[in-house]
Amino acid sequence: MHDIDDNTCDMVWCRPPVHFDSAWPRWSKLLVCAVLLALAFVFDKSVALLAYHHPIVFKSDINLEMTMLMQWGQWACSVLVILAVALLDSQGRRKAFALALACLCTVGVCYLTKGLCGRARPWLLEKGVYGFFGPAYGFLRGATYQSFPSAHASGAFALTAGLSWFYPSGRALFYFLALDTAVQRVIRHAHYPADVAAGAIIAVLVVRSVLWGNWPGHLIAALPEPWQRWIMAAR
Repeated sequence: MHDIDDNTCDMVWCRPPVHFDSAWPRWSKLLVCAVLLALAFVFDKSVALLAYHHPIVFKSDINLEMTMLMQWGQWACSVLVILAVALLDSQGRRKAFALALACLCTVGVCYLTKGLCGRARPWLLEKGVYGFFGPAYGFLRGATYQSFPSAHASGAFALTAGLSWFYPSGRALFYFLALDTAVQRVIRHAHYPADVAAGAIIAVLVVRSVLWGNWPGHLIAALPEPWQRWIMAAR
C-alpha cells in the first residue's frame, strides 16, 4: 500500500492520481454525469419492471457470495477497509482519517438528498406508485420513499473513489466492486437505474472535493497538538 510517494503528502493532502478523466475540463465531466443520469431516468421504469418480472436468482453459495460483494462500501466493510489502511500503510493513520471523513460526508449528502426527494421504491410500481414525493414522504415515511439516490451505490463509490485517490494502481478493482454493488441493487429490484447512477455521481463528486480541498488536513490542523502528532505519525 504505497502507491503515492509519502513525500507528496502534507497534512493528508496528496497529489490526485491520474484518472482516465484527468485531462477533461470540469464542465465536460459534469455534462457527462448529467447525460448519464438523464439516460438512466429514461429507462427507469422499463428496467425496474424487467427486474421484477424476470428476476435473476442466484442459488446456494453463489447467492451468498454475491450478497457479500454487494456490501462493498457499506458500514462494516468500510470500517474494516479503513482499519486495514491505518494498519498496513506507513502513512495509514492520516489516509484512514481522510477516507473516513470523505465517506462520512458522502453519507450525509446522500441521506439528505434521499429525504428531500422522497422517491418511491421500485417495488411500489406494481401498486401504481411512481415518482418523487418530496420531504414529507422522504423524511417521514422511511426507506420505502428513500430510493433516490442509492445509499449502497454511494457508499460503494465513496470508498472506491477514496481508495483510488491514495492507491490508483488498484482503481480498476475498486471500481469493479462498486459497479457490481450498483448493478445488484437494480437487478434485486431495490433501486432504479437513476438511483444508483445518482449515488455514484454524488459519491465521486463529494469524495474528490473533500480530498482535493484537503478538508481532512484542515480538520487535523484544528485538533489538539497531541492528536495531530498521533494521526500524522509515520511508521
